[in-house]
Amino acid sequence: MKFKTVREGDQAVILNHLGQGRLVEGPERVFLFRERFQQLTSYTADRYKYIVTQENNGCILHKPGPCQVFHNPLEHRACTKQDAQTIDANHLMVVYKRLKGGEAQRRIIQGPAVFIPEAEEWAHEFQWHGTDPENKTRMVPGLNKFTCLSIIPDNFYYNVNEVRTSDDTMLTVKVMLFYEIVDILKMLDTTHDPIADLINALCADVISFVGPLTYEQFIDKTSLISCLDTYPQLQQRAERVGFKVQKVVFRGYHASDQLQQMQNSAIESRTQLRLQREIEEQEQKLANFKLNKLQERSSIQQSMEIKRAEHKQRLAALVQKHNLEMEELKLRQQLELSSLETKVQMDYKEAEDAQKVKHLASLASINVDVTKYLTLQCDTPAHEEIRVVNSRQEVTSGSK
Repeated sequence: MKFKTVREGDQAVILNHLGQGRLVEGPERVFLFRERFQQLTSYTADRYKYIVTQENNGCILHKPGPCQVFHNPLEHRACTKQDAQTIDANHLMVVYKRLKGGEAQRRIIQGPAVFIPEAEEWAHEFQWHGTDPENKTRMVPGLNKFTCLSIIPDNFYYNVNEVRTSDDTMLTVKVMLFYEIVDILKMLDTTHDPIADLINALCADVISFVGPLTYEQFIDKTSLISCLDTYPQLQQRAERVGFKVQKVVFRGYHASDQLQQMQNSAIESRTQLRLQREIEEQEQKLANFKLNKLQERSSIQQSMEIKRAEHKQRLAALVQKHNLEMEELKLRQQLELSSLETKVQMDYKEAEDAQKVKHLASLASINVDVTKYLTLQCDTPAHEEIRVVNSRQEVTSGSK
C-alpha cells in the first residue's frame, strides 16, 4: 500500500491484481492497494511533425502536429513521432491512398508544401539510375532513391563505351544530356526508371551514328554528335516516357592508347603546319600591309606635290593679276595726270591768250597800231626794246 501522485499535464495507468486497468489524469493523488502504477510516456509533435499511433485493434492513426499523445498501453500498441515531408518549389510528390475494395487512388502534391500523410496514404519512392560518386560519367542502377521529384531541367554526363567504327576502331564517346520532365502521369504509367530508358536510347543512337563511319570520317563528323537530329530514338523514347530532350553536348572521345598516341602525333603535326601557315600568312599580310602603306604614302605625296604646284600656279596667277591691276592703275593715273596737265596747260594757254587779248585790247584802246606792234614783236631781235610814245603815255616792249 502506498500513495502516488500524478502531476498536472501527465497521465498514468493503474493495473490491479486481476489485470484490469484504469487511466488517471493529473493532477491527482491515488492510493495503491495490490495495484501497479505506470507513468505514461508523452509524445509531442510540432507543426512539422506528426505522431503515428498503432491501436490494439490494428488500426493506425496519424495525428498532425502541434499535438500531444500519451502512449496508453490500454489503447495503443506503439507510438512514434515522424517528420513531415517538406516539398520545395519546383518539386512534387506522388501519393497513393488505399480505398475500400483494395483499390488505390493517386494524387500529385505540388510544392512548396508540407505533407503529412494520412493513415491510408503512402508516398511513391522513385529508384532511378544515379551518378556514381567516384565517376560522374558512370550511372549506377537504383542508386538515386527519393520521394520528392524535381521538375526543373536537369542533366547528366555519360560515356558510351565500346563503340566500334566500320574499320574496327574501338571508341568511347563522351556526351552530356540535358532533359526536362513535361508529363508526370505519362512517366508514372510507362516507366519505373526513365533515366535508364534515356541512357539505352542514347547508346543506341550513338552506335547507329558511329557504326557506318570510319575513324577518319568520325573525326570529321564529330560536330554532328551535338545535333539533336542525330538522336531520333532518344527523342522518341523521351517523348514516350514524358520527358523532353533539350540538347546533347559532345564532350569528346577516347580511343586506345596507341591509336590515341598516333592521333596526338598527327594532331601535333597538323597543328605545327597550321601554325607555320598562319605565320606565313601573317608575314604575307604584313608585307602587303607595308606595300599598301607605301602606295598610300606615295599617293599622298603625289597629291601634296600636285596641290603644291597648283598653289604655286594660283599664287603666280594672283601675282600676275595684281601686277596687271597695278600697271592698269598706274596707266590710269598717268592718263588722268596727263589729262590734268593738258587741261592745266590749256587753261593756262587760254588765260595767257586772254591776257594777251586784253593787253592788245588795252593797246588798241590807246590808239596803238596793234598789227605793227605784233609785227615788230615777232621781228624784233632779242634784247631789243621798242618804245612807242604818244601824247598821253609811253609803252615799252621788249623780247629776250
